Amino acid sequence: MKKSLLWMLVLGAMLFFMAACSEDDAGEAKGDSPDDVKESGELSGEVEFMTISLSPTFDEYLNNLKETFETENPKVKVSIRDVPYEQVEQIILTSAASGNMPDVMNLNTEFVKKIAANGALVNMDEAAADVKDTFFEGLWETGGVNGSVYALPWYTTTSGMIYNPDILKEAGFDEPPSTFEEAWEMSKVIKEKTGAYGEVIAPDMHLLFPKNGINILNEDYTAAAFNTPEAVELWTSYKKYHDEGLFPLDIMLKQVSMPELYAQEKVAWWSTGPQLFRQVNDLSPEVYEKSMAAPALKGDAGKQHANPMNIAVSASSKSKEAAVAFAKFVTNAENQLEFGKLASVLPPVEEAVNDEFFAQGADSKDATERGKYYAAQSLADAVNMTPATEHVSKVNEAIHTAFQRVILEDKDPAEALKEAEAEVNNILQ
Repeated sequence: MKKSLLWMLVLGAMLFFMAACSEDDAGEAKGDSPDDVKESGELSGEVEFMTISLSPTFDEYLNNLKETFETENPKVKVSIRDVPYEQVEQIILTSAASGNMPDVMNLNTEFVKKIAANGALVNMDEAAADVKDTFFEGLWETGGVNGSVYALPWYTTTSGMIYNPDILKEAGFDEPPSTFEEAWEMSKVIKEKTGAYGEVIAPDMHLLFPKNGINILNEDYTAAAFNTPEAVELWTSYKKYHDEGLFPLDIMLKQVSMPELYAQEKVAWWSTGPQLFRQVNDLSPEVYEKSMAAPALKGDAGKQHANPMNIAVSASSKSKEAAVAFAKFVTNAENQLEFGKLASVLPPVEEAVNDEFFAQGADSKDATERGKYYAAQSLADAVNMTPATEHVSKVNEAIHTAFQRVILEDKDPAEALKEAEAEVNNILQ
């Protein structure tokens, strides 16, 4: 309750400052006014760029971005401020309350949705319409809230699969599954013949809905849409899999990590970002050495979930046009490609991901390198499945709680979904 009240007070102050700034043409500003920029056709002003936990590892890259942009726009001065991930929320709240948010911000998807709904960010459907088509369609919508997009997708990851061929062979399989349906069918055989698990239920179980073609919210994001016959069937199936002992509760309840179970050969495969595969090598080089990679599992929707970091622009920026231009610059194909190479992440820009760099792992025997190839190939089918509402955390938690009651308390799936639907509708009011 206290945190919600703080949000209300801070966002109220933020909107007050934004209104005041738009009316006060005589006050001092960090840069030239937008009208001055439009008349001269030349960008000018000071732009503060806030990044999250990228320094000192990527200082050289970030400084090159700054210097190149300043060379191309000599009247713009860019400053970079890197903040620890755990401090981002407090820093944004404090700066918003003082009317001094960074001009350009590196934000995760949930935080974009949380503050964009209150008018704090520039509408990128309008300000960056000219670059919209350079991004994968499914990832452009990542910064979407209530029908509009408020951030440009920056770096992202999607999933590949690392699997243990020895476990599959012992169970009589030559290849890993490609769909969730195949995964559960194989899991039963693997458990019976090897004692290991196949598929698991991850903590982000709300994603099971969109991965299987079930919308979490309705089209205008005002009500729950997941209480469907298909959802009842899905949860009933998962309850059956649990009762048959086909997946461990430890993962769903965050009591043990997947790298640990995989390294101990207690699970046959693990679908995650390939940049995490090497955690297995740290725990068990022997298991990693024999592991292979494959595309991640797909559900009925045929889509992969991707959750990019984003670049957003403060609606109260005094150098708004320069800030928007810098945001576009940071996320263009050339700069996204360079960062993807440095940071082992994927660019959500189609031109960049089509570079031969991301095809290098196609024939690699190393699970990580081949996994990166499969992950890059999946971007064309990737979408951000996070509910497009500022209440995303509460919506997800309502679904998680209901699902856990089905699994842990033997709650009827239909009743659990009905109760979760009512709770989500109450959250969205």
